[in-house]
Amino acid sequence: MLRIVTGPFHPALDRALVEDIRSCKTDDPFARLAVIVPSASLVEQLEQVLTRHEPHAFLNIHFLTFHQLALRLRDDLAAVSETSSEPTLQLVDDFFFEQLVRQVVRRKLPGLEPLTRLPASPGTWKGLWATVRDLKDAVVAPTTALKALTEGVFEEDDHTWLHSMFTLHAAIMEAGRSLGVGSPDDLAASLGRDLSGSSFLKGLQHLFYYGFYDLSQVQLSFFESVVRVTPTTLYFPLQESSAFFFARQFFERHLLPLADSHEDRSGEGGRTATLELVELSVTNVIGVEEELATVCREILTLVEVNGYRFDEIGVVARTLEPYQARLQSVFDHHLIPFTSTAGRPLAREPLVKILLRLASLPLNDFDRVAMLDVVTSPFYHAQGTGSARVNLRPDVWRSLVYTLGITKGEAEWRRLAEPASSSILRDAESEPDEDDQTMLGTRETSQLTYLWELVSRLIHDCRALPVRGSIGTLTDAFLTLVESQVHVPGLFDAPSLELPEPADLSKVGSLIRSSLARLRELDPLGGDLSWEEWAELFRLVLDETSIPIEEERHQGVQVLDAMTARGRTVRALFVLGMNEKLFPRYVREDPFLRDRQRVVLESTLGYKIDEKLAGHEEELLLFELLSRSATNRLYLSYQRADETGRVMAPSGFIAM
Repeated sequence: MLRIVTGPFHPALDRALVEDIRSCKTDDPFARLAVIVPSASLVEQLEQVLTRHEPHAFLNIHFLTFHQLALRLRDDLAAVSETSSEPTLQLVDDFFFEQLVRQVVRRKLPGLEPLTRLPASPGTWKGLWATVRDLKDAVVAPTTALKALTEGVFEEDDHTWLHSMFTLHAAIMEAGRSLGVGSPDDLAASLGRDLSGSSFLKGLQHLFYYGFYDLSQVQLSFFESVVRVTPTTLYFPLQESSAFFFARQFFERHLLPLADSHEDRSGEGGRTATLELVELSVTNVIGVEEELATVCREILTLVEVNGYRFDEIGVVARTLEPYQARLQSVFDHHLIPFTSTAGRPLAREPLVKILLRLASLPLNDFDRVAMLDVVTSPFYHAQGTGSARVNLRPDVWRSLVYTLGITKGEAEWRRLAEPASSSILRDAESEPDEDDQTMLGTRETSQLTYLWELVSRLIHDCRALPVRGSIGTLTDAFLTLVESQVHVPGLFDAPSLELPEPADLSKVGSLIRSSLARLRELDPLGGDLSWEEWAELFRLVLDETSIPIEEERHQGVQVLDAMTARGRTVRALFVLGMNEKLFPRYVREDPFLRDRQRVVLESTLGYKIDEKLAGHEEELLLFELLSRSATNRLYLSYQRADETGRVMAPSGFIAM
């Protein structure tokens, strides 16, 4: 049984959820309930709402995201069917599938000829996988799509290209099945349409879905399967406004036919009534740093003058990427505590840069810049120099190497061990350079011996690296090299006997370890890689990894991206980056599956696959939901120019 409640998030849907949970708990305080939401951020929001209005409701209530529910049901159903010989699906990320697409295209299978002519770049594999993922999420059957091509359903000019895309889709699905891997949506699809064997679902008195306004076909089918087993109430954000066109389309086409009853609460907290109580301010600035600083000054005014708490204030941007480099420094400068979903790139960390330098040494023939960066790094293991280790002078090594004219190659590095090098250094010291200054450190001829010991050991270990091999073999070889040359906290299991590492450095080491684990996951794809190809994969996986700027939960300002912030409520909300192509984001068609082709898949073949240009309507809905989440004050901020003086256009949403 499915009951649907529609209306604004606040206060209508919040209030309806609290009332329904209270009703379930009135007769039986131990009634088993579950609340399912799209994100962990929304779990936190609902827990706060219940804490304020119904603090006793937490007894025997489960808060789960969509993915957590799928994992719970997988374990539940696996316990019931212990005799099943079907292997457990291994969950992998987008990076795995991008590399799988790369492997499939490079094998030049029949039917993929148009794809082999595409540039072999990471962006190509990322784009192709995004298209294949859309087809998978829409549960498009490749055989049906290929048959439709022969029947003339698609335009004739598109046949060759679409045949290659549907063939790639089929190949990826077959590879995923044979490897036993899948995405979180594959996990939901693998559970099947019959969930009646789940003791978890059957043990629930009621289940509540809250907070989504769209689902893929896989998620929708999973939702239908859950509803058939457990009495369910869905709280869906919907109002009589053009901004809700995107949500209304999905609601009327896919949800309303499933509903046994529909309760419309859109009259509670309508837009006019809500926004009349909200004070709106629009500001414009020059550059990202000034935009953040302006927000921080206004936050301090709200706290110190108007009595706001920090956790009653939210800062949101469509994406936090333009702000992540300066976010922490600006907020720390103004002494404002905050929590955030933003992260800084892992690849910018000094330790990570050293590892990338280390991996590149065999490729650039031991270039002196890379070599010196490694051996002078504070993370480098200065072992093998015996008792002389205390006399090491990394500060003078660079001048020694430049004086000896070493540029690259093992032969040139051997100059460090030649007897003539000492006299060359003495002669260089007696001859001042162009600025009439002697070369720093040339007297330190004893450093030649120490430096050669380090460099020769490093070159020897790098020479031991395999030229080609499987991803697992090359990853293991690199780990062996790192263990002997660089100190990476948390990378290896052996406990450190030295002083405890700083928390930030341990976090970096842990993320490096997880990045290498992601590389290992690619080993089942098979095939040998060159060391250069492996180093490029290592760089890519590090580029895609970020370090949370401030992930600990505390009562600070909430700095979130717009997708995470939907459904939350704050007293004062600052929306940053209200510029065209930022919010709304730049929406364009999928170059590999155009909207006209998606329309045929949906309207003619019956698959739920969205047009990419429909993203305009979703952006409008997202802004509408954000503007309603502020209960007292709403601040919109845009840049009239960036730091270089380039003029930037304000968002059309500001005039709404």
